[in-house]
Amino acid sequence: MIKCVKCGREYDHFFPPRCICGALLEIGYDYSSVDITKWKTRERGVWKYKELLPPVKKVISLKEGGTPLVRAKIGEKLGFAVFIKDETRNPTGSFRDRLATVGVSYGLSRANNGFIVASDGNAAASLAAYAARANKEAFVVVPKKVDRGKLIQMIAFGAKIIKYGDSVDECIEYASELSRLNGLYDITPENNIIGLEGQKTLAFELWEDINPTHVIIPTGSGSNLYSIYKGFKELLEVGAIEELPKLVAVQTENCSPIASEILGLTSKKDFTKALGLYVKDPVNKELATNAVKESGGTAVLVREEELDLGEKELAKEGVFAEYSSAVVIPALLKLHEEGYFEKDDKVALVVTGSGLKSYYAEEKERFSIGGTKLSILRLLRERSMYGYELWENLEKPMKYQAVYQHIRELESLELIEEAYKRGRRTYYKLTEKGQRLLENFEG
Repeated sequence: MIKCVKCGREYDHFFPPRCICGALLEIGYDYSSVDITKWKTRERGVWKYKELLPPVKKVISLKEGGTPLVRAKIGEKLGFAVFIKDETRNPTGSFRDRLATVGVSYGLSRANNGFIVASDGNAAASLAAYAARANKEAFVVVPKKVDRGKLIQMIAFGAKIIKYGDSVDECIEYASELSRLNGLYDITPENNIIGLEGQKTLAFELWEDINPTHVIIPTGSGSNLYSIYKGFKELLEVGAIEELPKLVAVQTENCSPIASEILGLTSKKDFTKALGLYVKDPVNKELATNAVKESGGTAVLVREEELDLGEKELAKEGVFAEYSSAVVIPALLKLHEEGYFEKDDKVALVVTGSGLKSYYAEEKERFSIGGTKLSILRLLRERSMYGYELWENLEKPMKYQAVYQHIRELESLELIEEAYKRGRRTYYKLTEKGQRLLENFEG
């Protein structure tokens, strides 16, 4: 069964993946005929649950899914069971591999000229890998600010990279347009829900392992939150569970369109260094907020300065997470302080992506940046300056033309950016990434 997520109109096809009302279509199944006892005898992974996945002629797989669920030490301190669903163990290091295996497998016959996705990084890296596996071209539309580790993956897998706009919101519509004009199959979740069928298998695995009472989910576009909700909803349909676990959406205070809607607060749309959560106007906002409300869950806002805490606490558990995933720890602690959990609860923290994706390139830059560039970064940490002023303040003697060369290189590394102009003078300032790299170097 294929129906519109908004008006409920039913269809007998899934291409194009939109209703005439403009909303997305999603796939349903004959739940009465699904025998989940078959799952027990199969190898772990996304396609283990094929009865609740769209039919495909050929599976394109890299052995995604079946990721570990690790009992967290922090739960012992808090007084209830806490588990980490470690999605960094997927082939390309993120939960988006679940999306890619289903999206590419399903779209294989329709991807005449290849595949396309709009992404802040993880989905783009995943598509690049799975399209390569399928001998198809991958086109990825990413914002100007994207973790370099993810870019390295895209390049390694041979994707065609298109940088567009400041956030993934701007990339989504552009990817849809390129898809129409160039015969590319679009697996962007905001344009085509098919890939979320793969992501929902995370819920099936959580049910098999612990049947959690709460699931804490980093939330950017809301697509992962909704897909996990759909997975548990289908477990209800087949009689595997009697009630939904409470879903908790976590966003940063800087960019919080979904969490603020749930909490009844005014949303911010500012930049966050948790790049995977930097989605200002999520297309799936209504689906995500309704999912949280129906589950009886809530939302949590995390401050930028708490991201490092989350990363360090997860590292103590043996998990190296990117900032976008690290939000689950401060969210857990805040809810605990509010008395949200009971001693018999089983709380699952979803860690969506690996810290290696962002830190690999950052560390590489750290050791390739010489003393002059570091001095420039330190000067700009104090205040904005223009080129000649930087030259005057540098202790190392050099021609001022050389300073401008260093400035251009630091700009290309996205470590500094233009702050403002005054006459002919261009003043520069540190970027968030430059600040983080400098702290990392000195710490």
